[in-house]
Amino acid sequence: MDGSSFRVIIVGGSIAGLSLAHCLHKAGIDCIILEKRRKIVQSDGGFVGVLPNGGRILEQLGLYAAVEKLIEPMRRFHLQFPDGFHFSHSYPQDVHDQFGYPMAFLGRQQLLQILYESLPRPPIIHVSKTVTHIEQQDNTVLVYTRDGSKYTGDLVVGADGVHSRVRTQMWRIADTLQPGLITDQEKRIKIDYACIFGTSTAVPGLNLGRLHLTVCDGHSFILAPAPQARLSWFIVIKLNRQYRYGAAPCFSTADADAWCEQRADQAIWADVTFEQVWKNRETIAMVPLEEKLFQHWHYGRLVCIGDSVHKMTPNLGQGANSAIEDAAVLANEIRDALVGAQNPTSLSDRAVDALLSRFSTKRLARMTKVYRASKAVVRVQTRQVWLYNLILRHLVPYSGSLPAKQVTKIFEDAAALTFVPLPRRGCGAEWS
Repeated sequence: MDGSSFRVIIVGGSIAGLSLAHCLHKAGIDCIILEKRRKIVQSDGGFVGVLPNGGRILEQLGLYAAVEKLIEPMRRFHLQFPDGFHFSHSYPQDVHDQFGYPMAFLGRQQLLQILYESLPRPPIIHVSKTVTHIEQQDNTVLVYTRDGSKYTGDLVVGADGVHSRVRTQMWRIADTLQPGLITDQEKRIKIDYACIFGTSTAVPGLNLGRLHLTVCDGHSFILAPAPQARLSWFIVIKLNRQYRYGAAPCFSTADADAWCEQRADQAIWADVTFEQVWKNRETIAMVPLEEKLFQHWHYGRLVCIGDSVHKMTPNLGQGANSAIEDAAVLANEIRDALVGAQNPTSLSDRAVDALLSRFSTKRLARMTKVYRASKAVVRVQTRQVWLYNLILRHLVPYSGSLPAKQVTKIFEDAAALTFVPLPRRGCGAEWS
């Protein structure tokens, strides 16, 4: 693919966008990234799970060794119930043994830094570039930014998150050329939950390699002890009513403070209460949590990946990992289309539509399963369904390998790059 003039314009220097840039570089495909912020790597206090499906692709890209230096693999899972009952399970270690990669967590800033600093030079990232308008013409696509710049390419990829500008422009173009294709109902995003996420210094009793979940009526705590005496945590809270996108409350640090201080005596594990976590806090933020799986991922020469088309709560830990999968599959399809084209430096509108249709069909089928699992997990962990409450409290603690079997269903049909050899630990029979 060396020498290809086919250019991909990636909007968003996110985990999804940077991962796609790496995948395209591996395939020898030209790309640039347009990022609206002034810096790619910013500290927001958030953390992400790097699970087997994301880890395998990162290893194909030569990045997983850097990730491994910053993580502590999870070996046990601790679950605390409102009535004081608690139990532990080895399913994180079981998953590691089965798939070759651990369940682990690291700061979002750390993962972004790995992805950013390892990108090829000269720089392909343009910062302070807020996209305002996108046009298609003559087998090309034009992207305009607020500062008056214009970028020309063959394909635009929206890796710009749940508030995606590319998705909005895709809808506008589709509404003009095929009114009614993407309905108003599909464009609606619902919000049932909010999340408080933070970091603290280490708390005695919450040890490395242990993932802690405390389930309560209407909220849940997830805590992941991290290397260098740090503790990452988040709280998912059921809101008092459902909101539509754009109408959800804007939460302040004061809102987060008030909520957390009222739950300071919540038991987390053994003698540890949330008060100890709260006293050791370093960063904190509170945001609404959108949930949506869109059915239309592309139109014309525009396509969306990551949170812009499948936004989930963090409980399942599949947001970043699914975005990395999107990047790999899209790179696979672009490369295959260019290799099979009569002119490997460009693709007709029909060829672009065909490759994007293959991409979205594959990813929508997988993400339907992942999204449904995520939607169920957050409602189980906040005790919203009485039958789930009974199963979690009275069946799961005595079910042996059932938790591991349920978790492995998420990983077994995960995607990977098809033009890069699979790592030895990532090509076992467990991966279907």
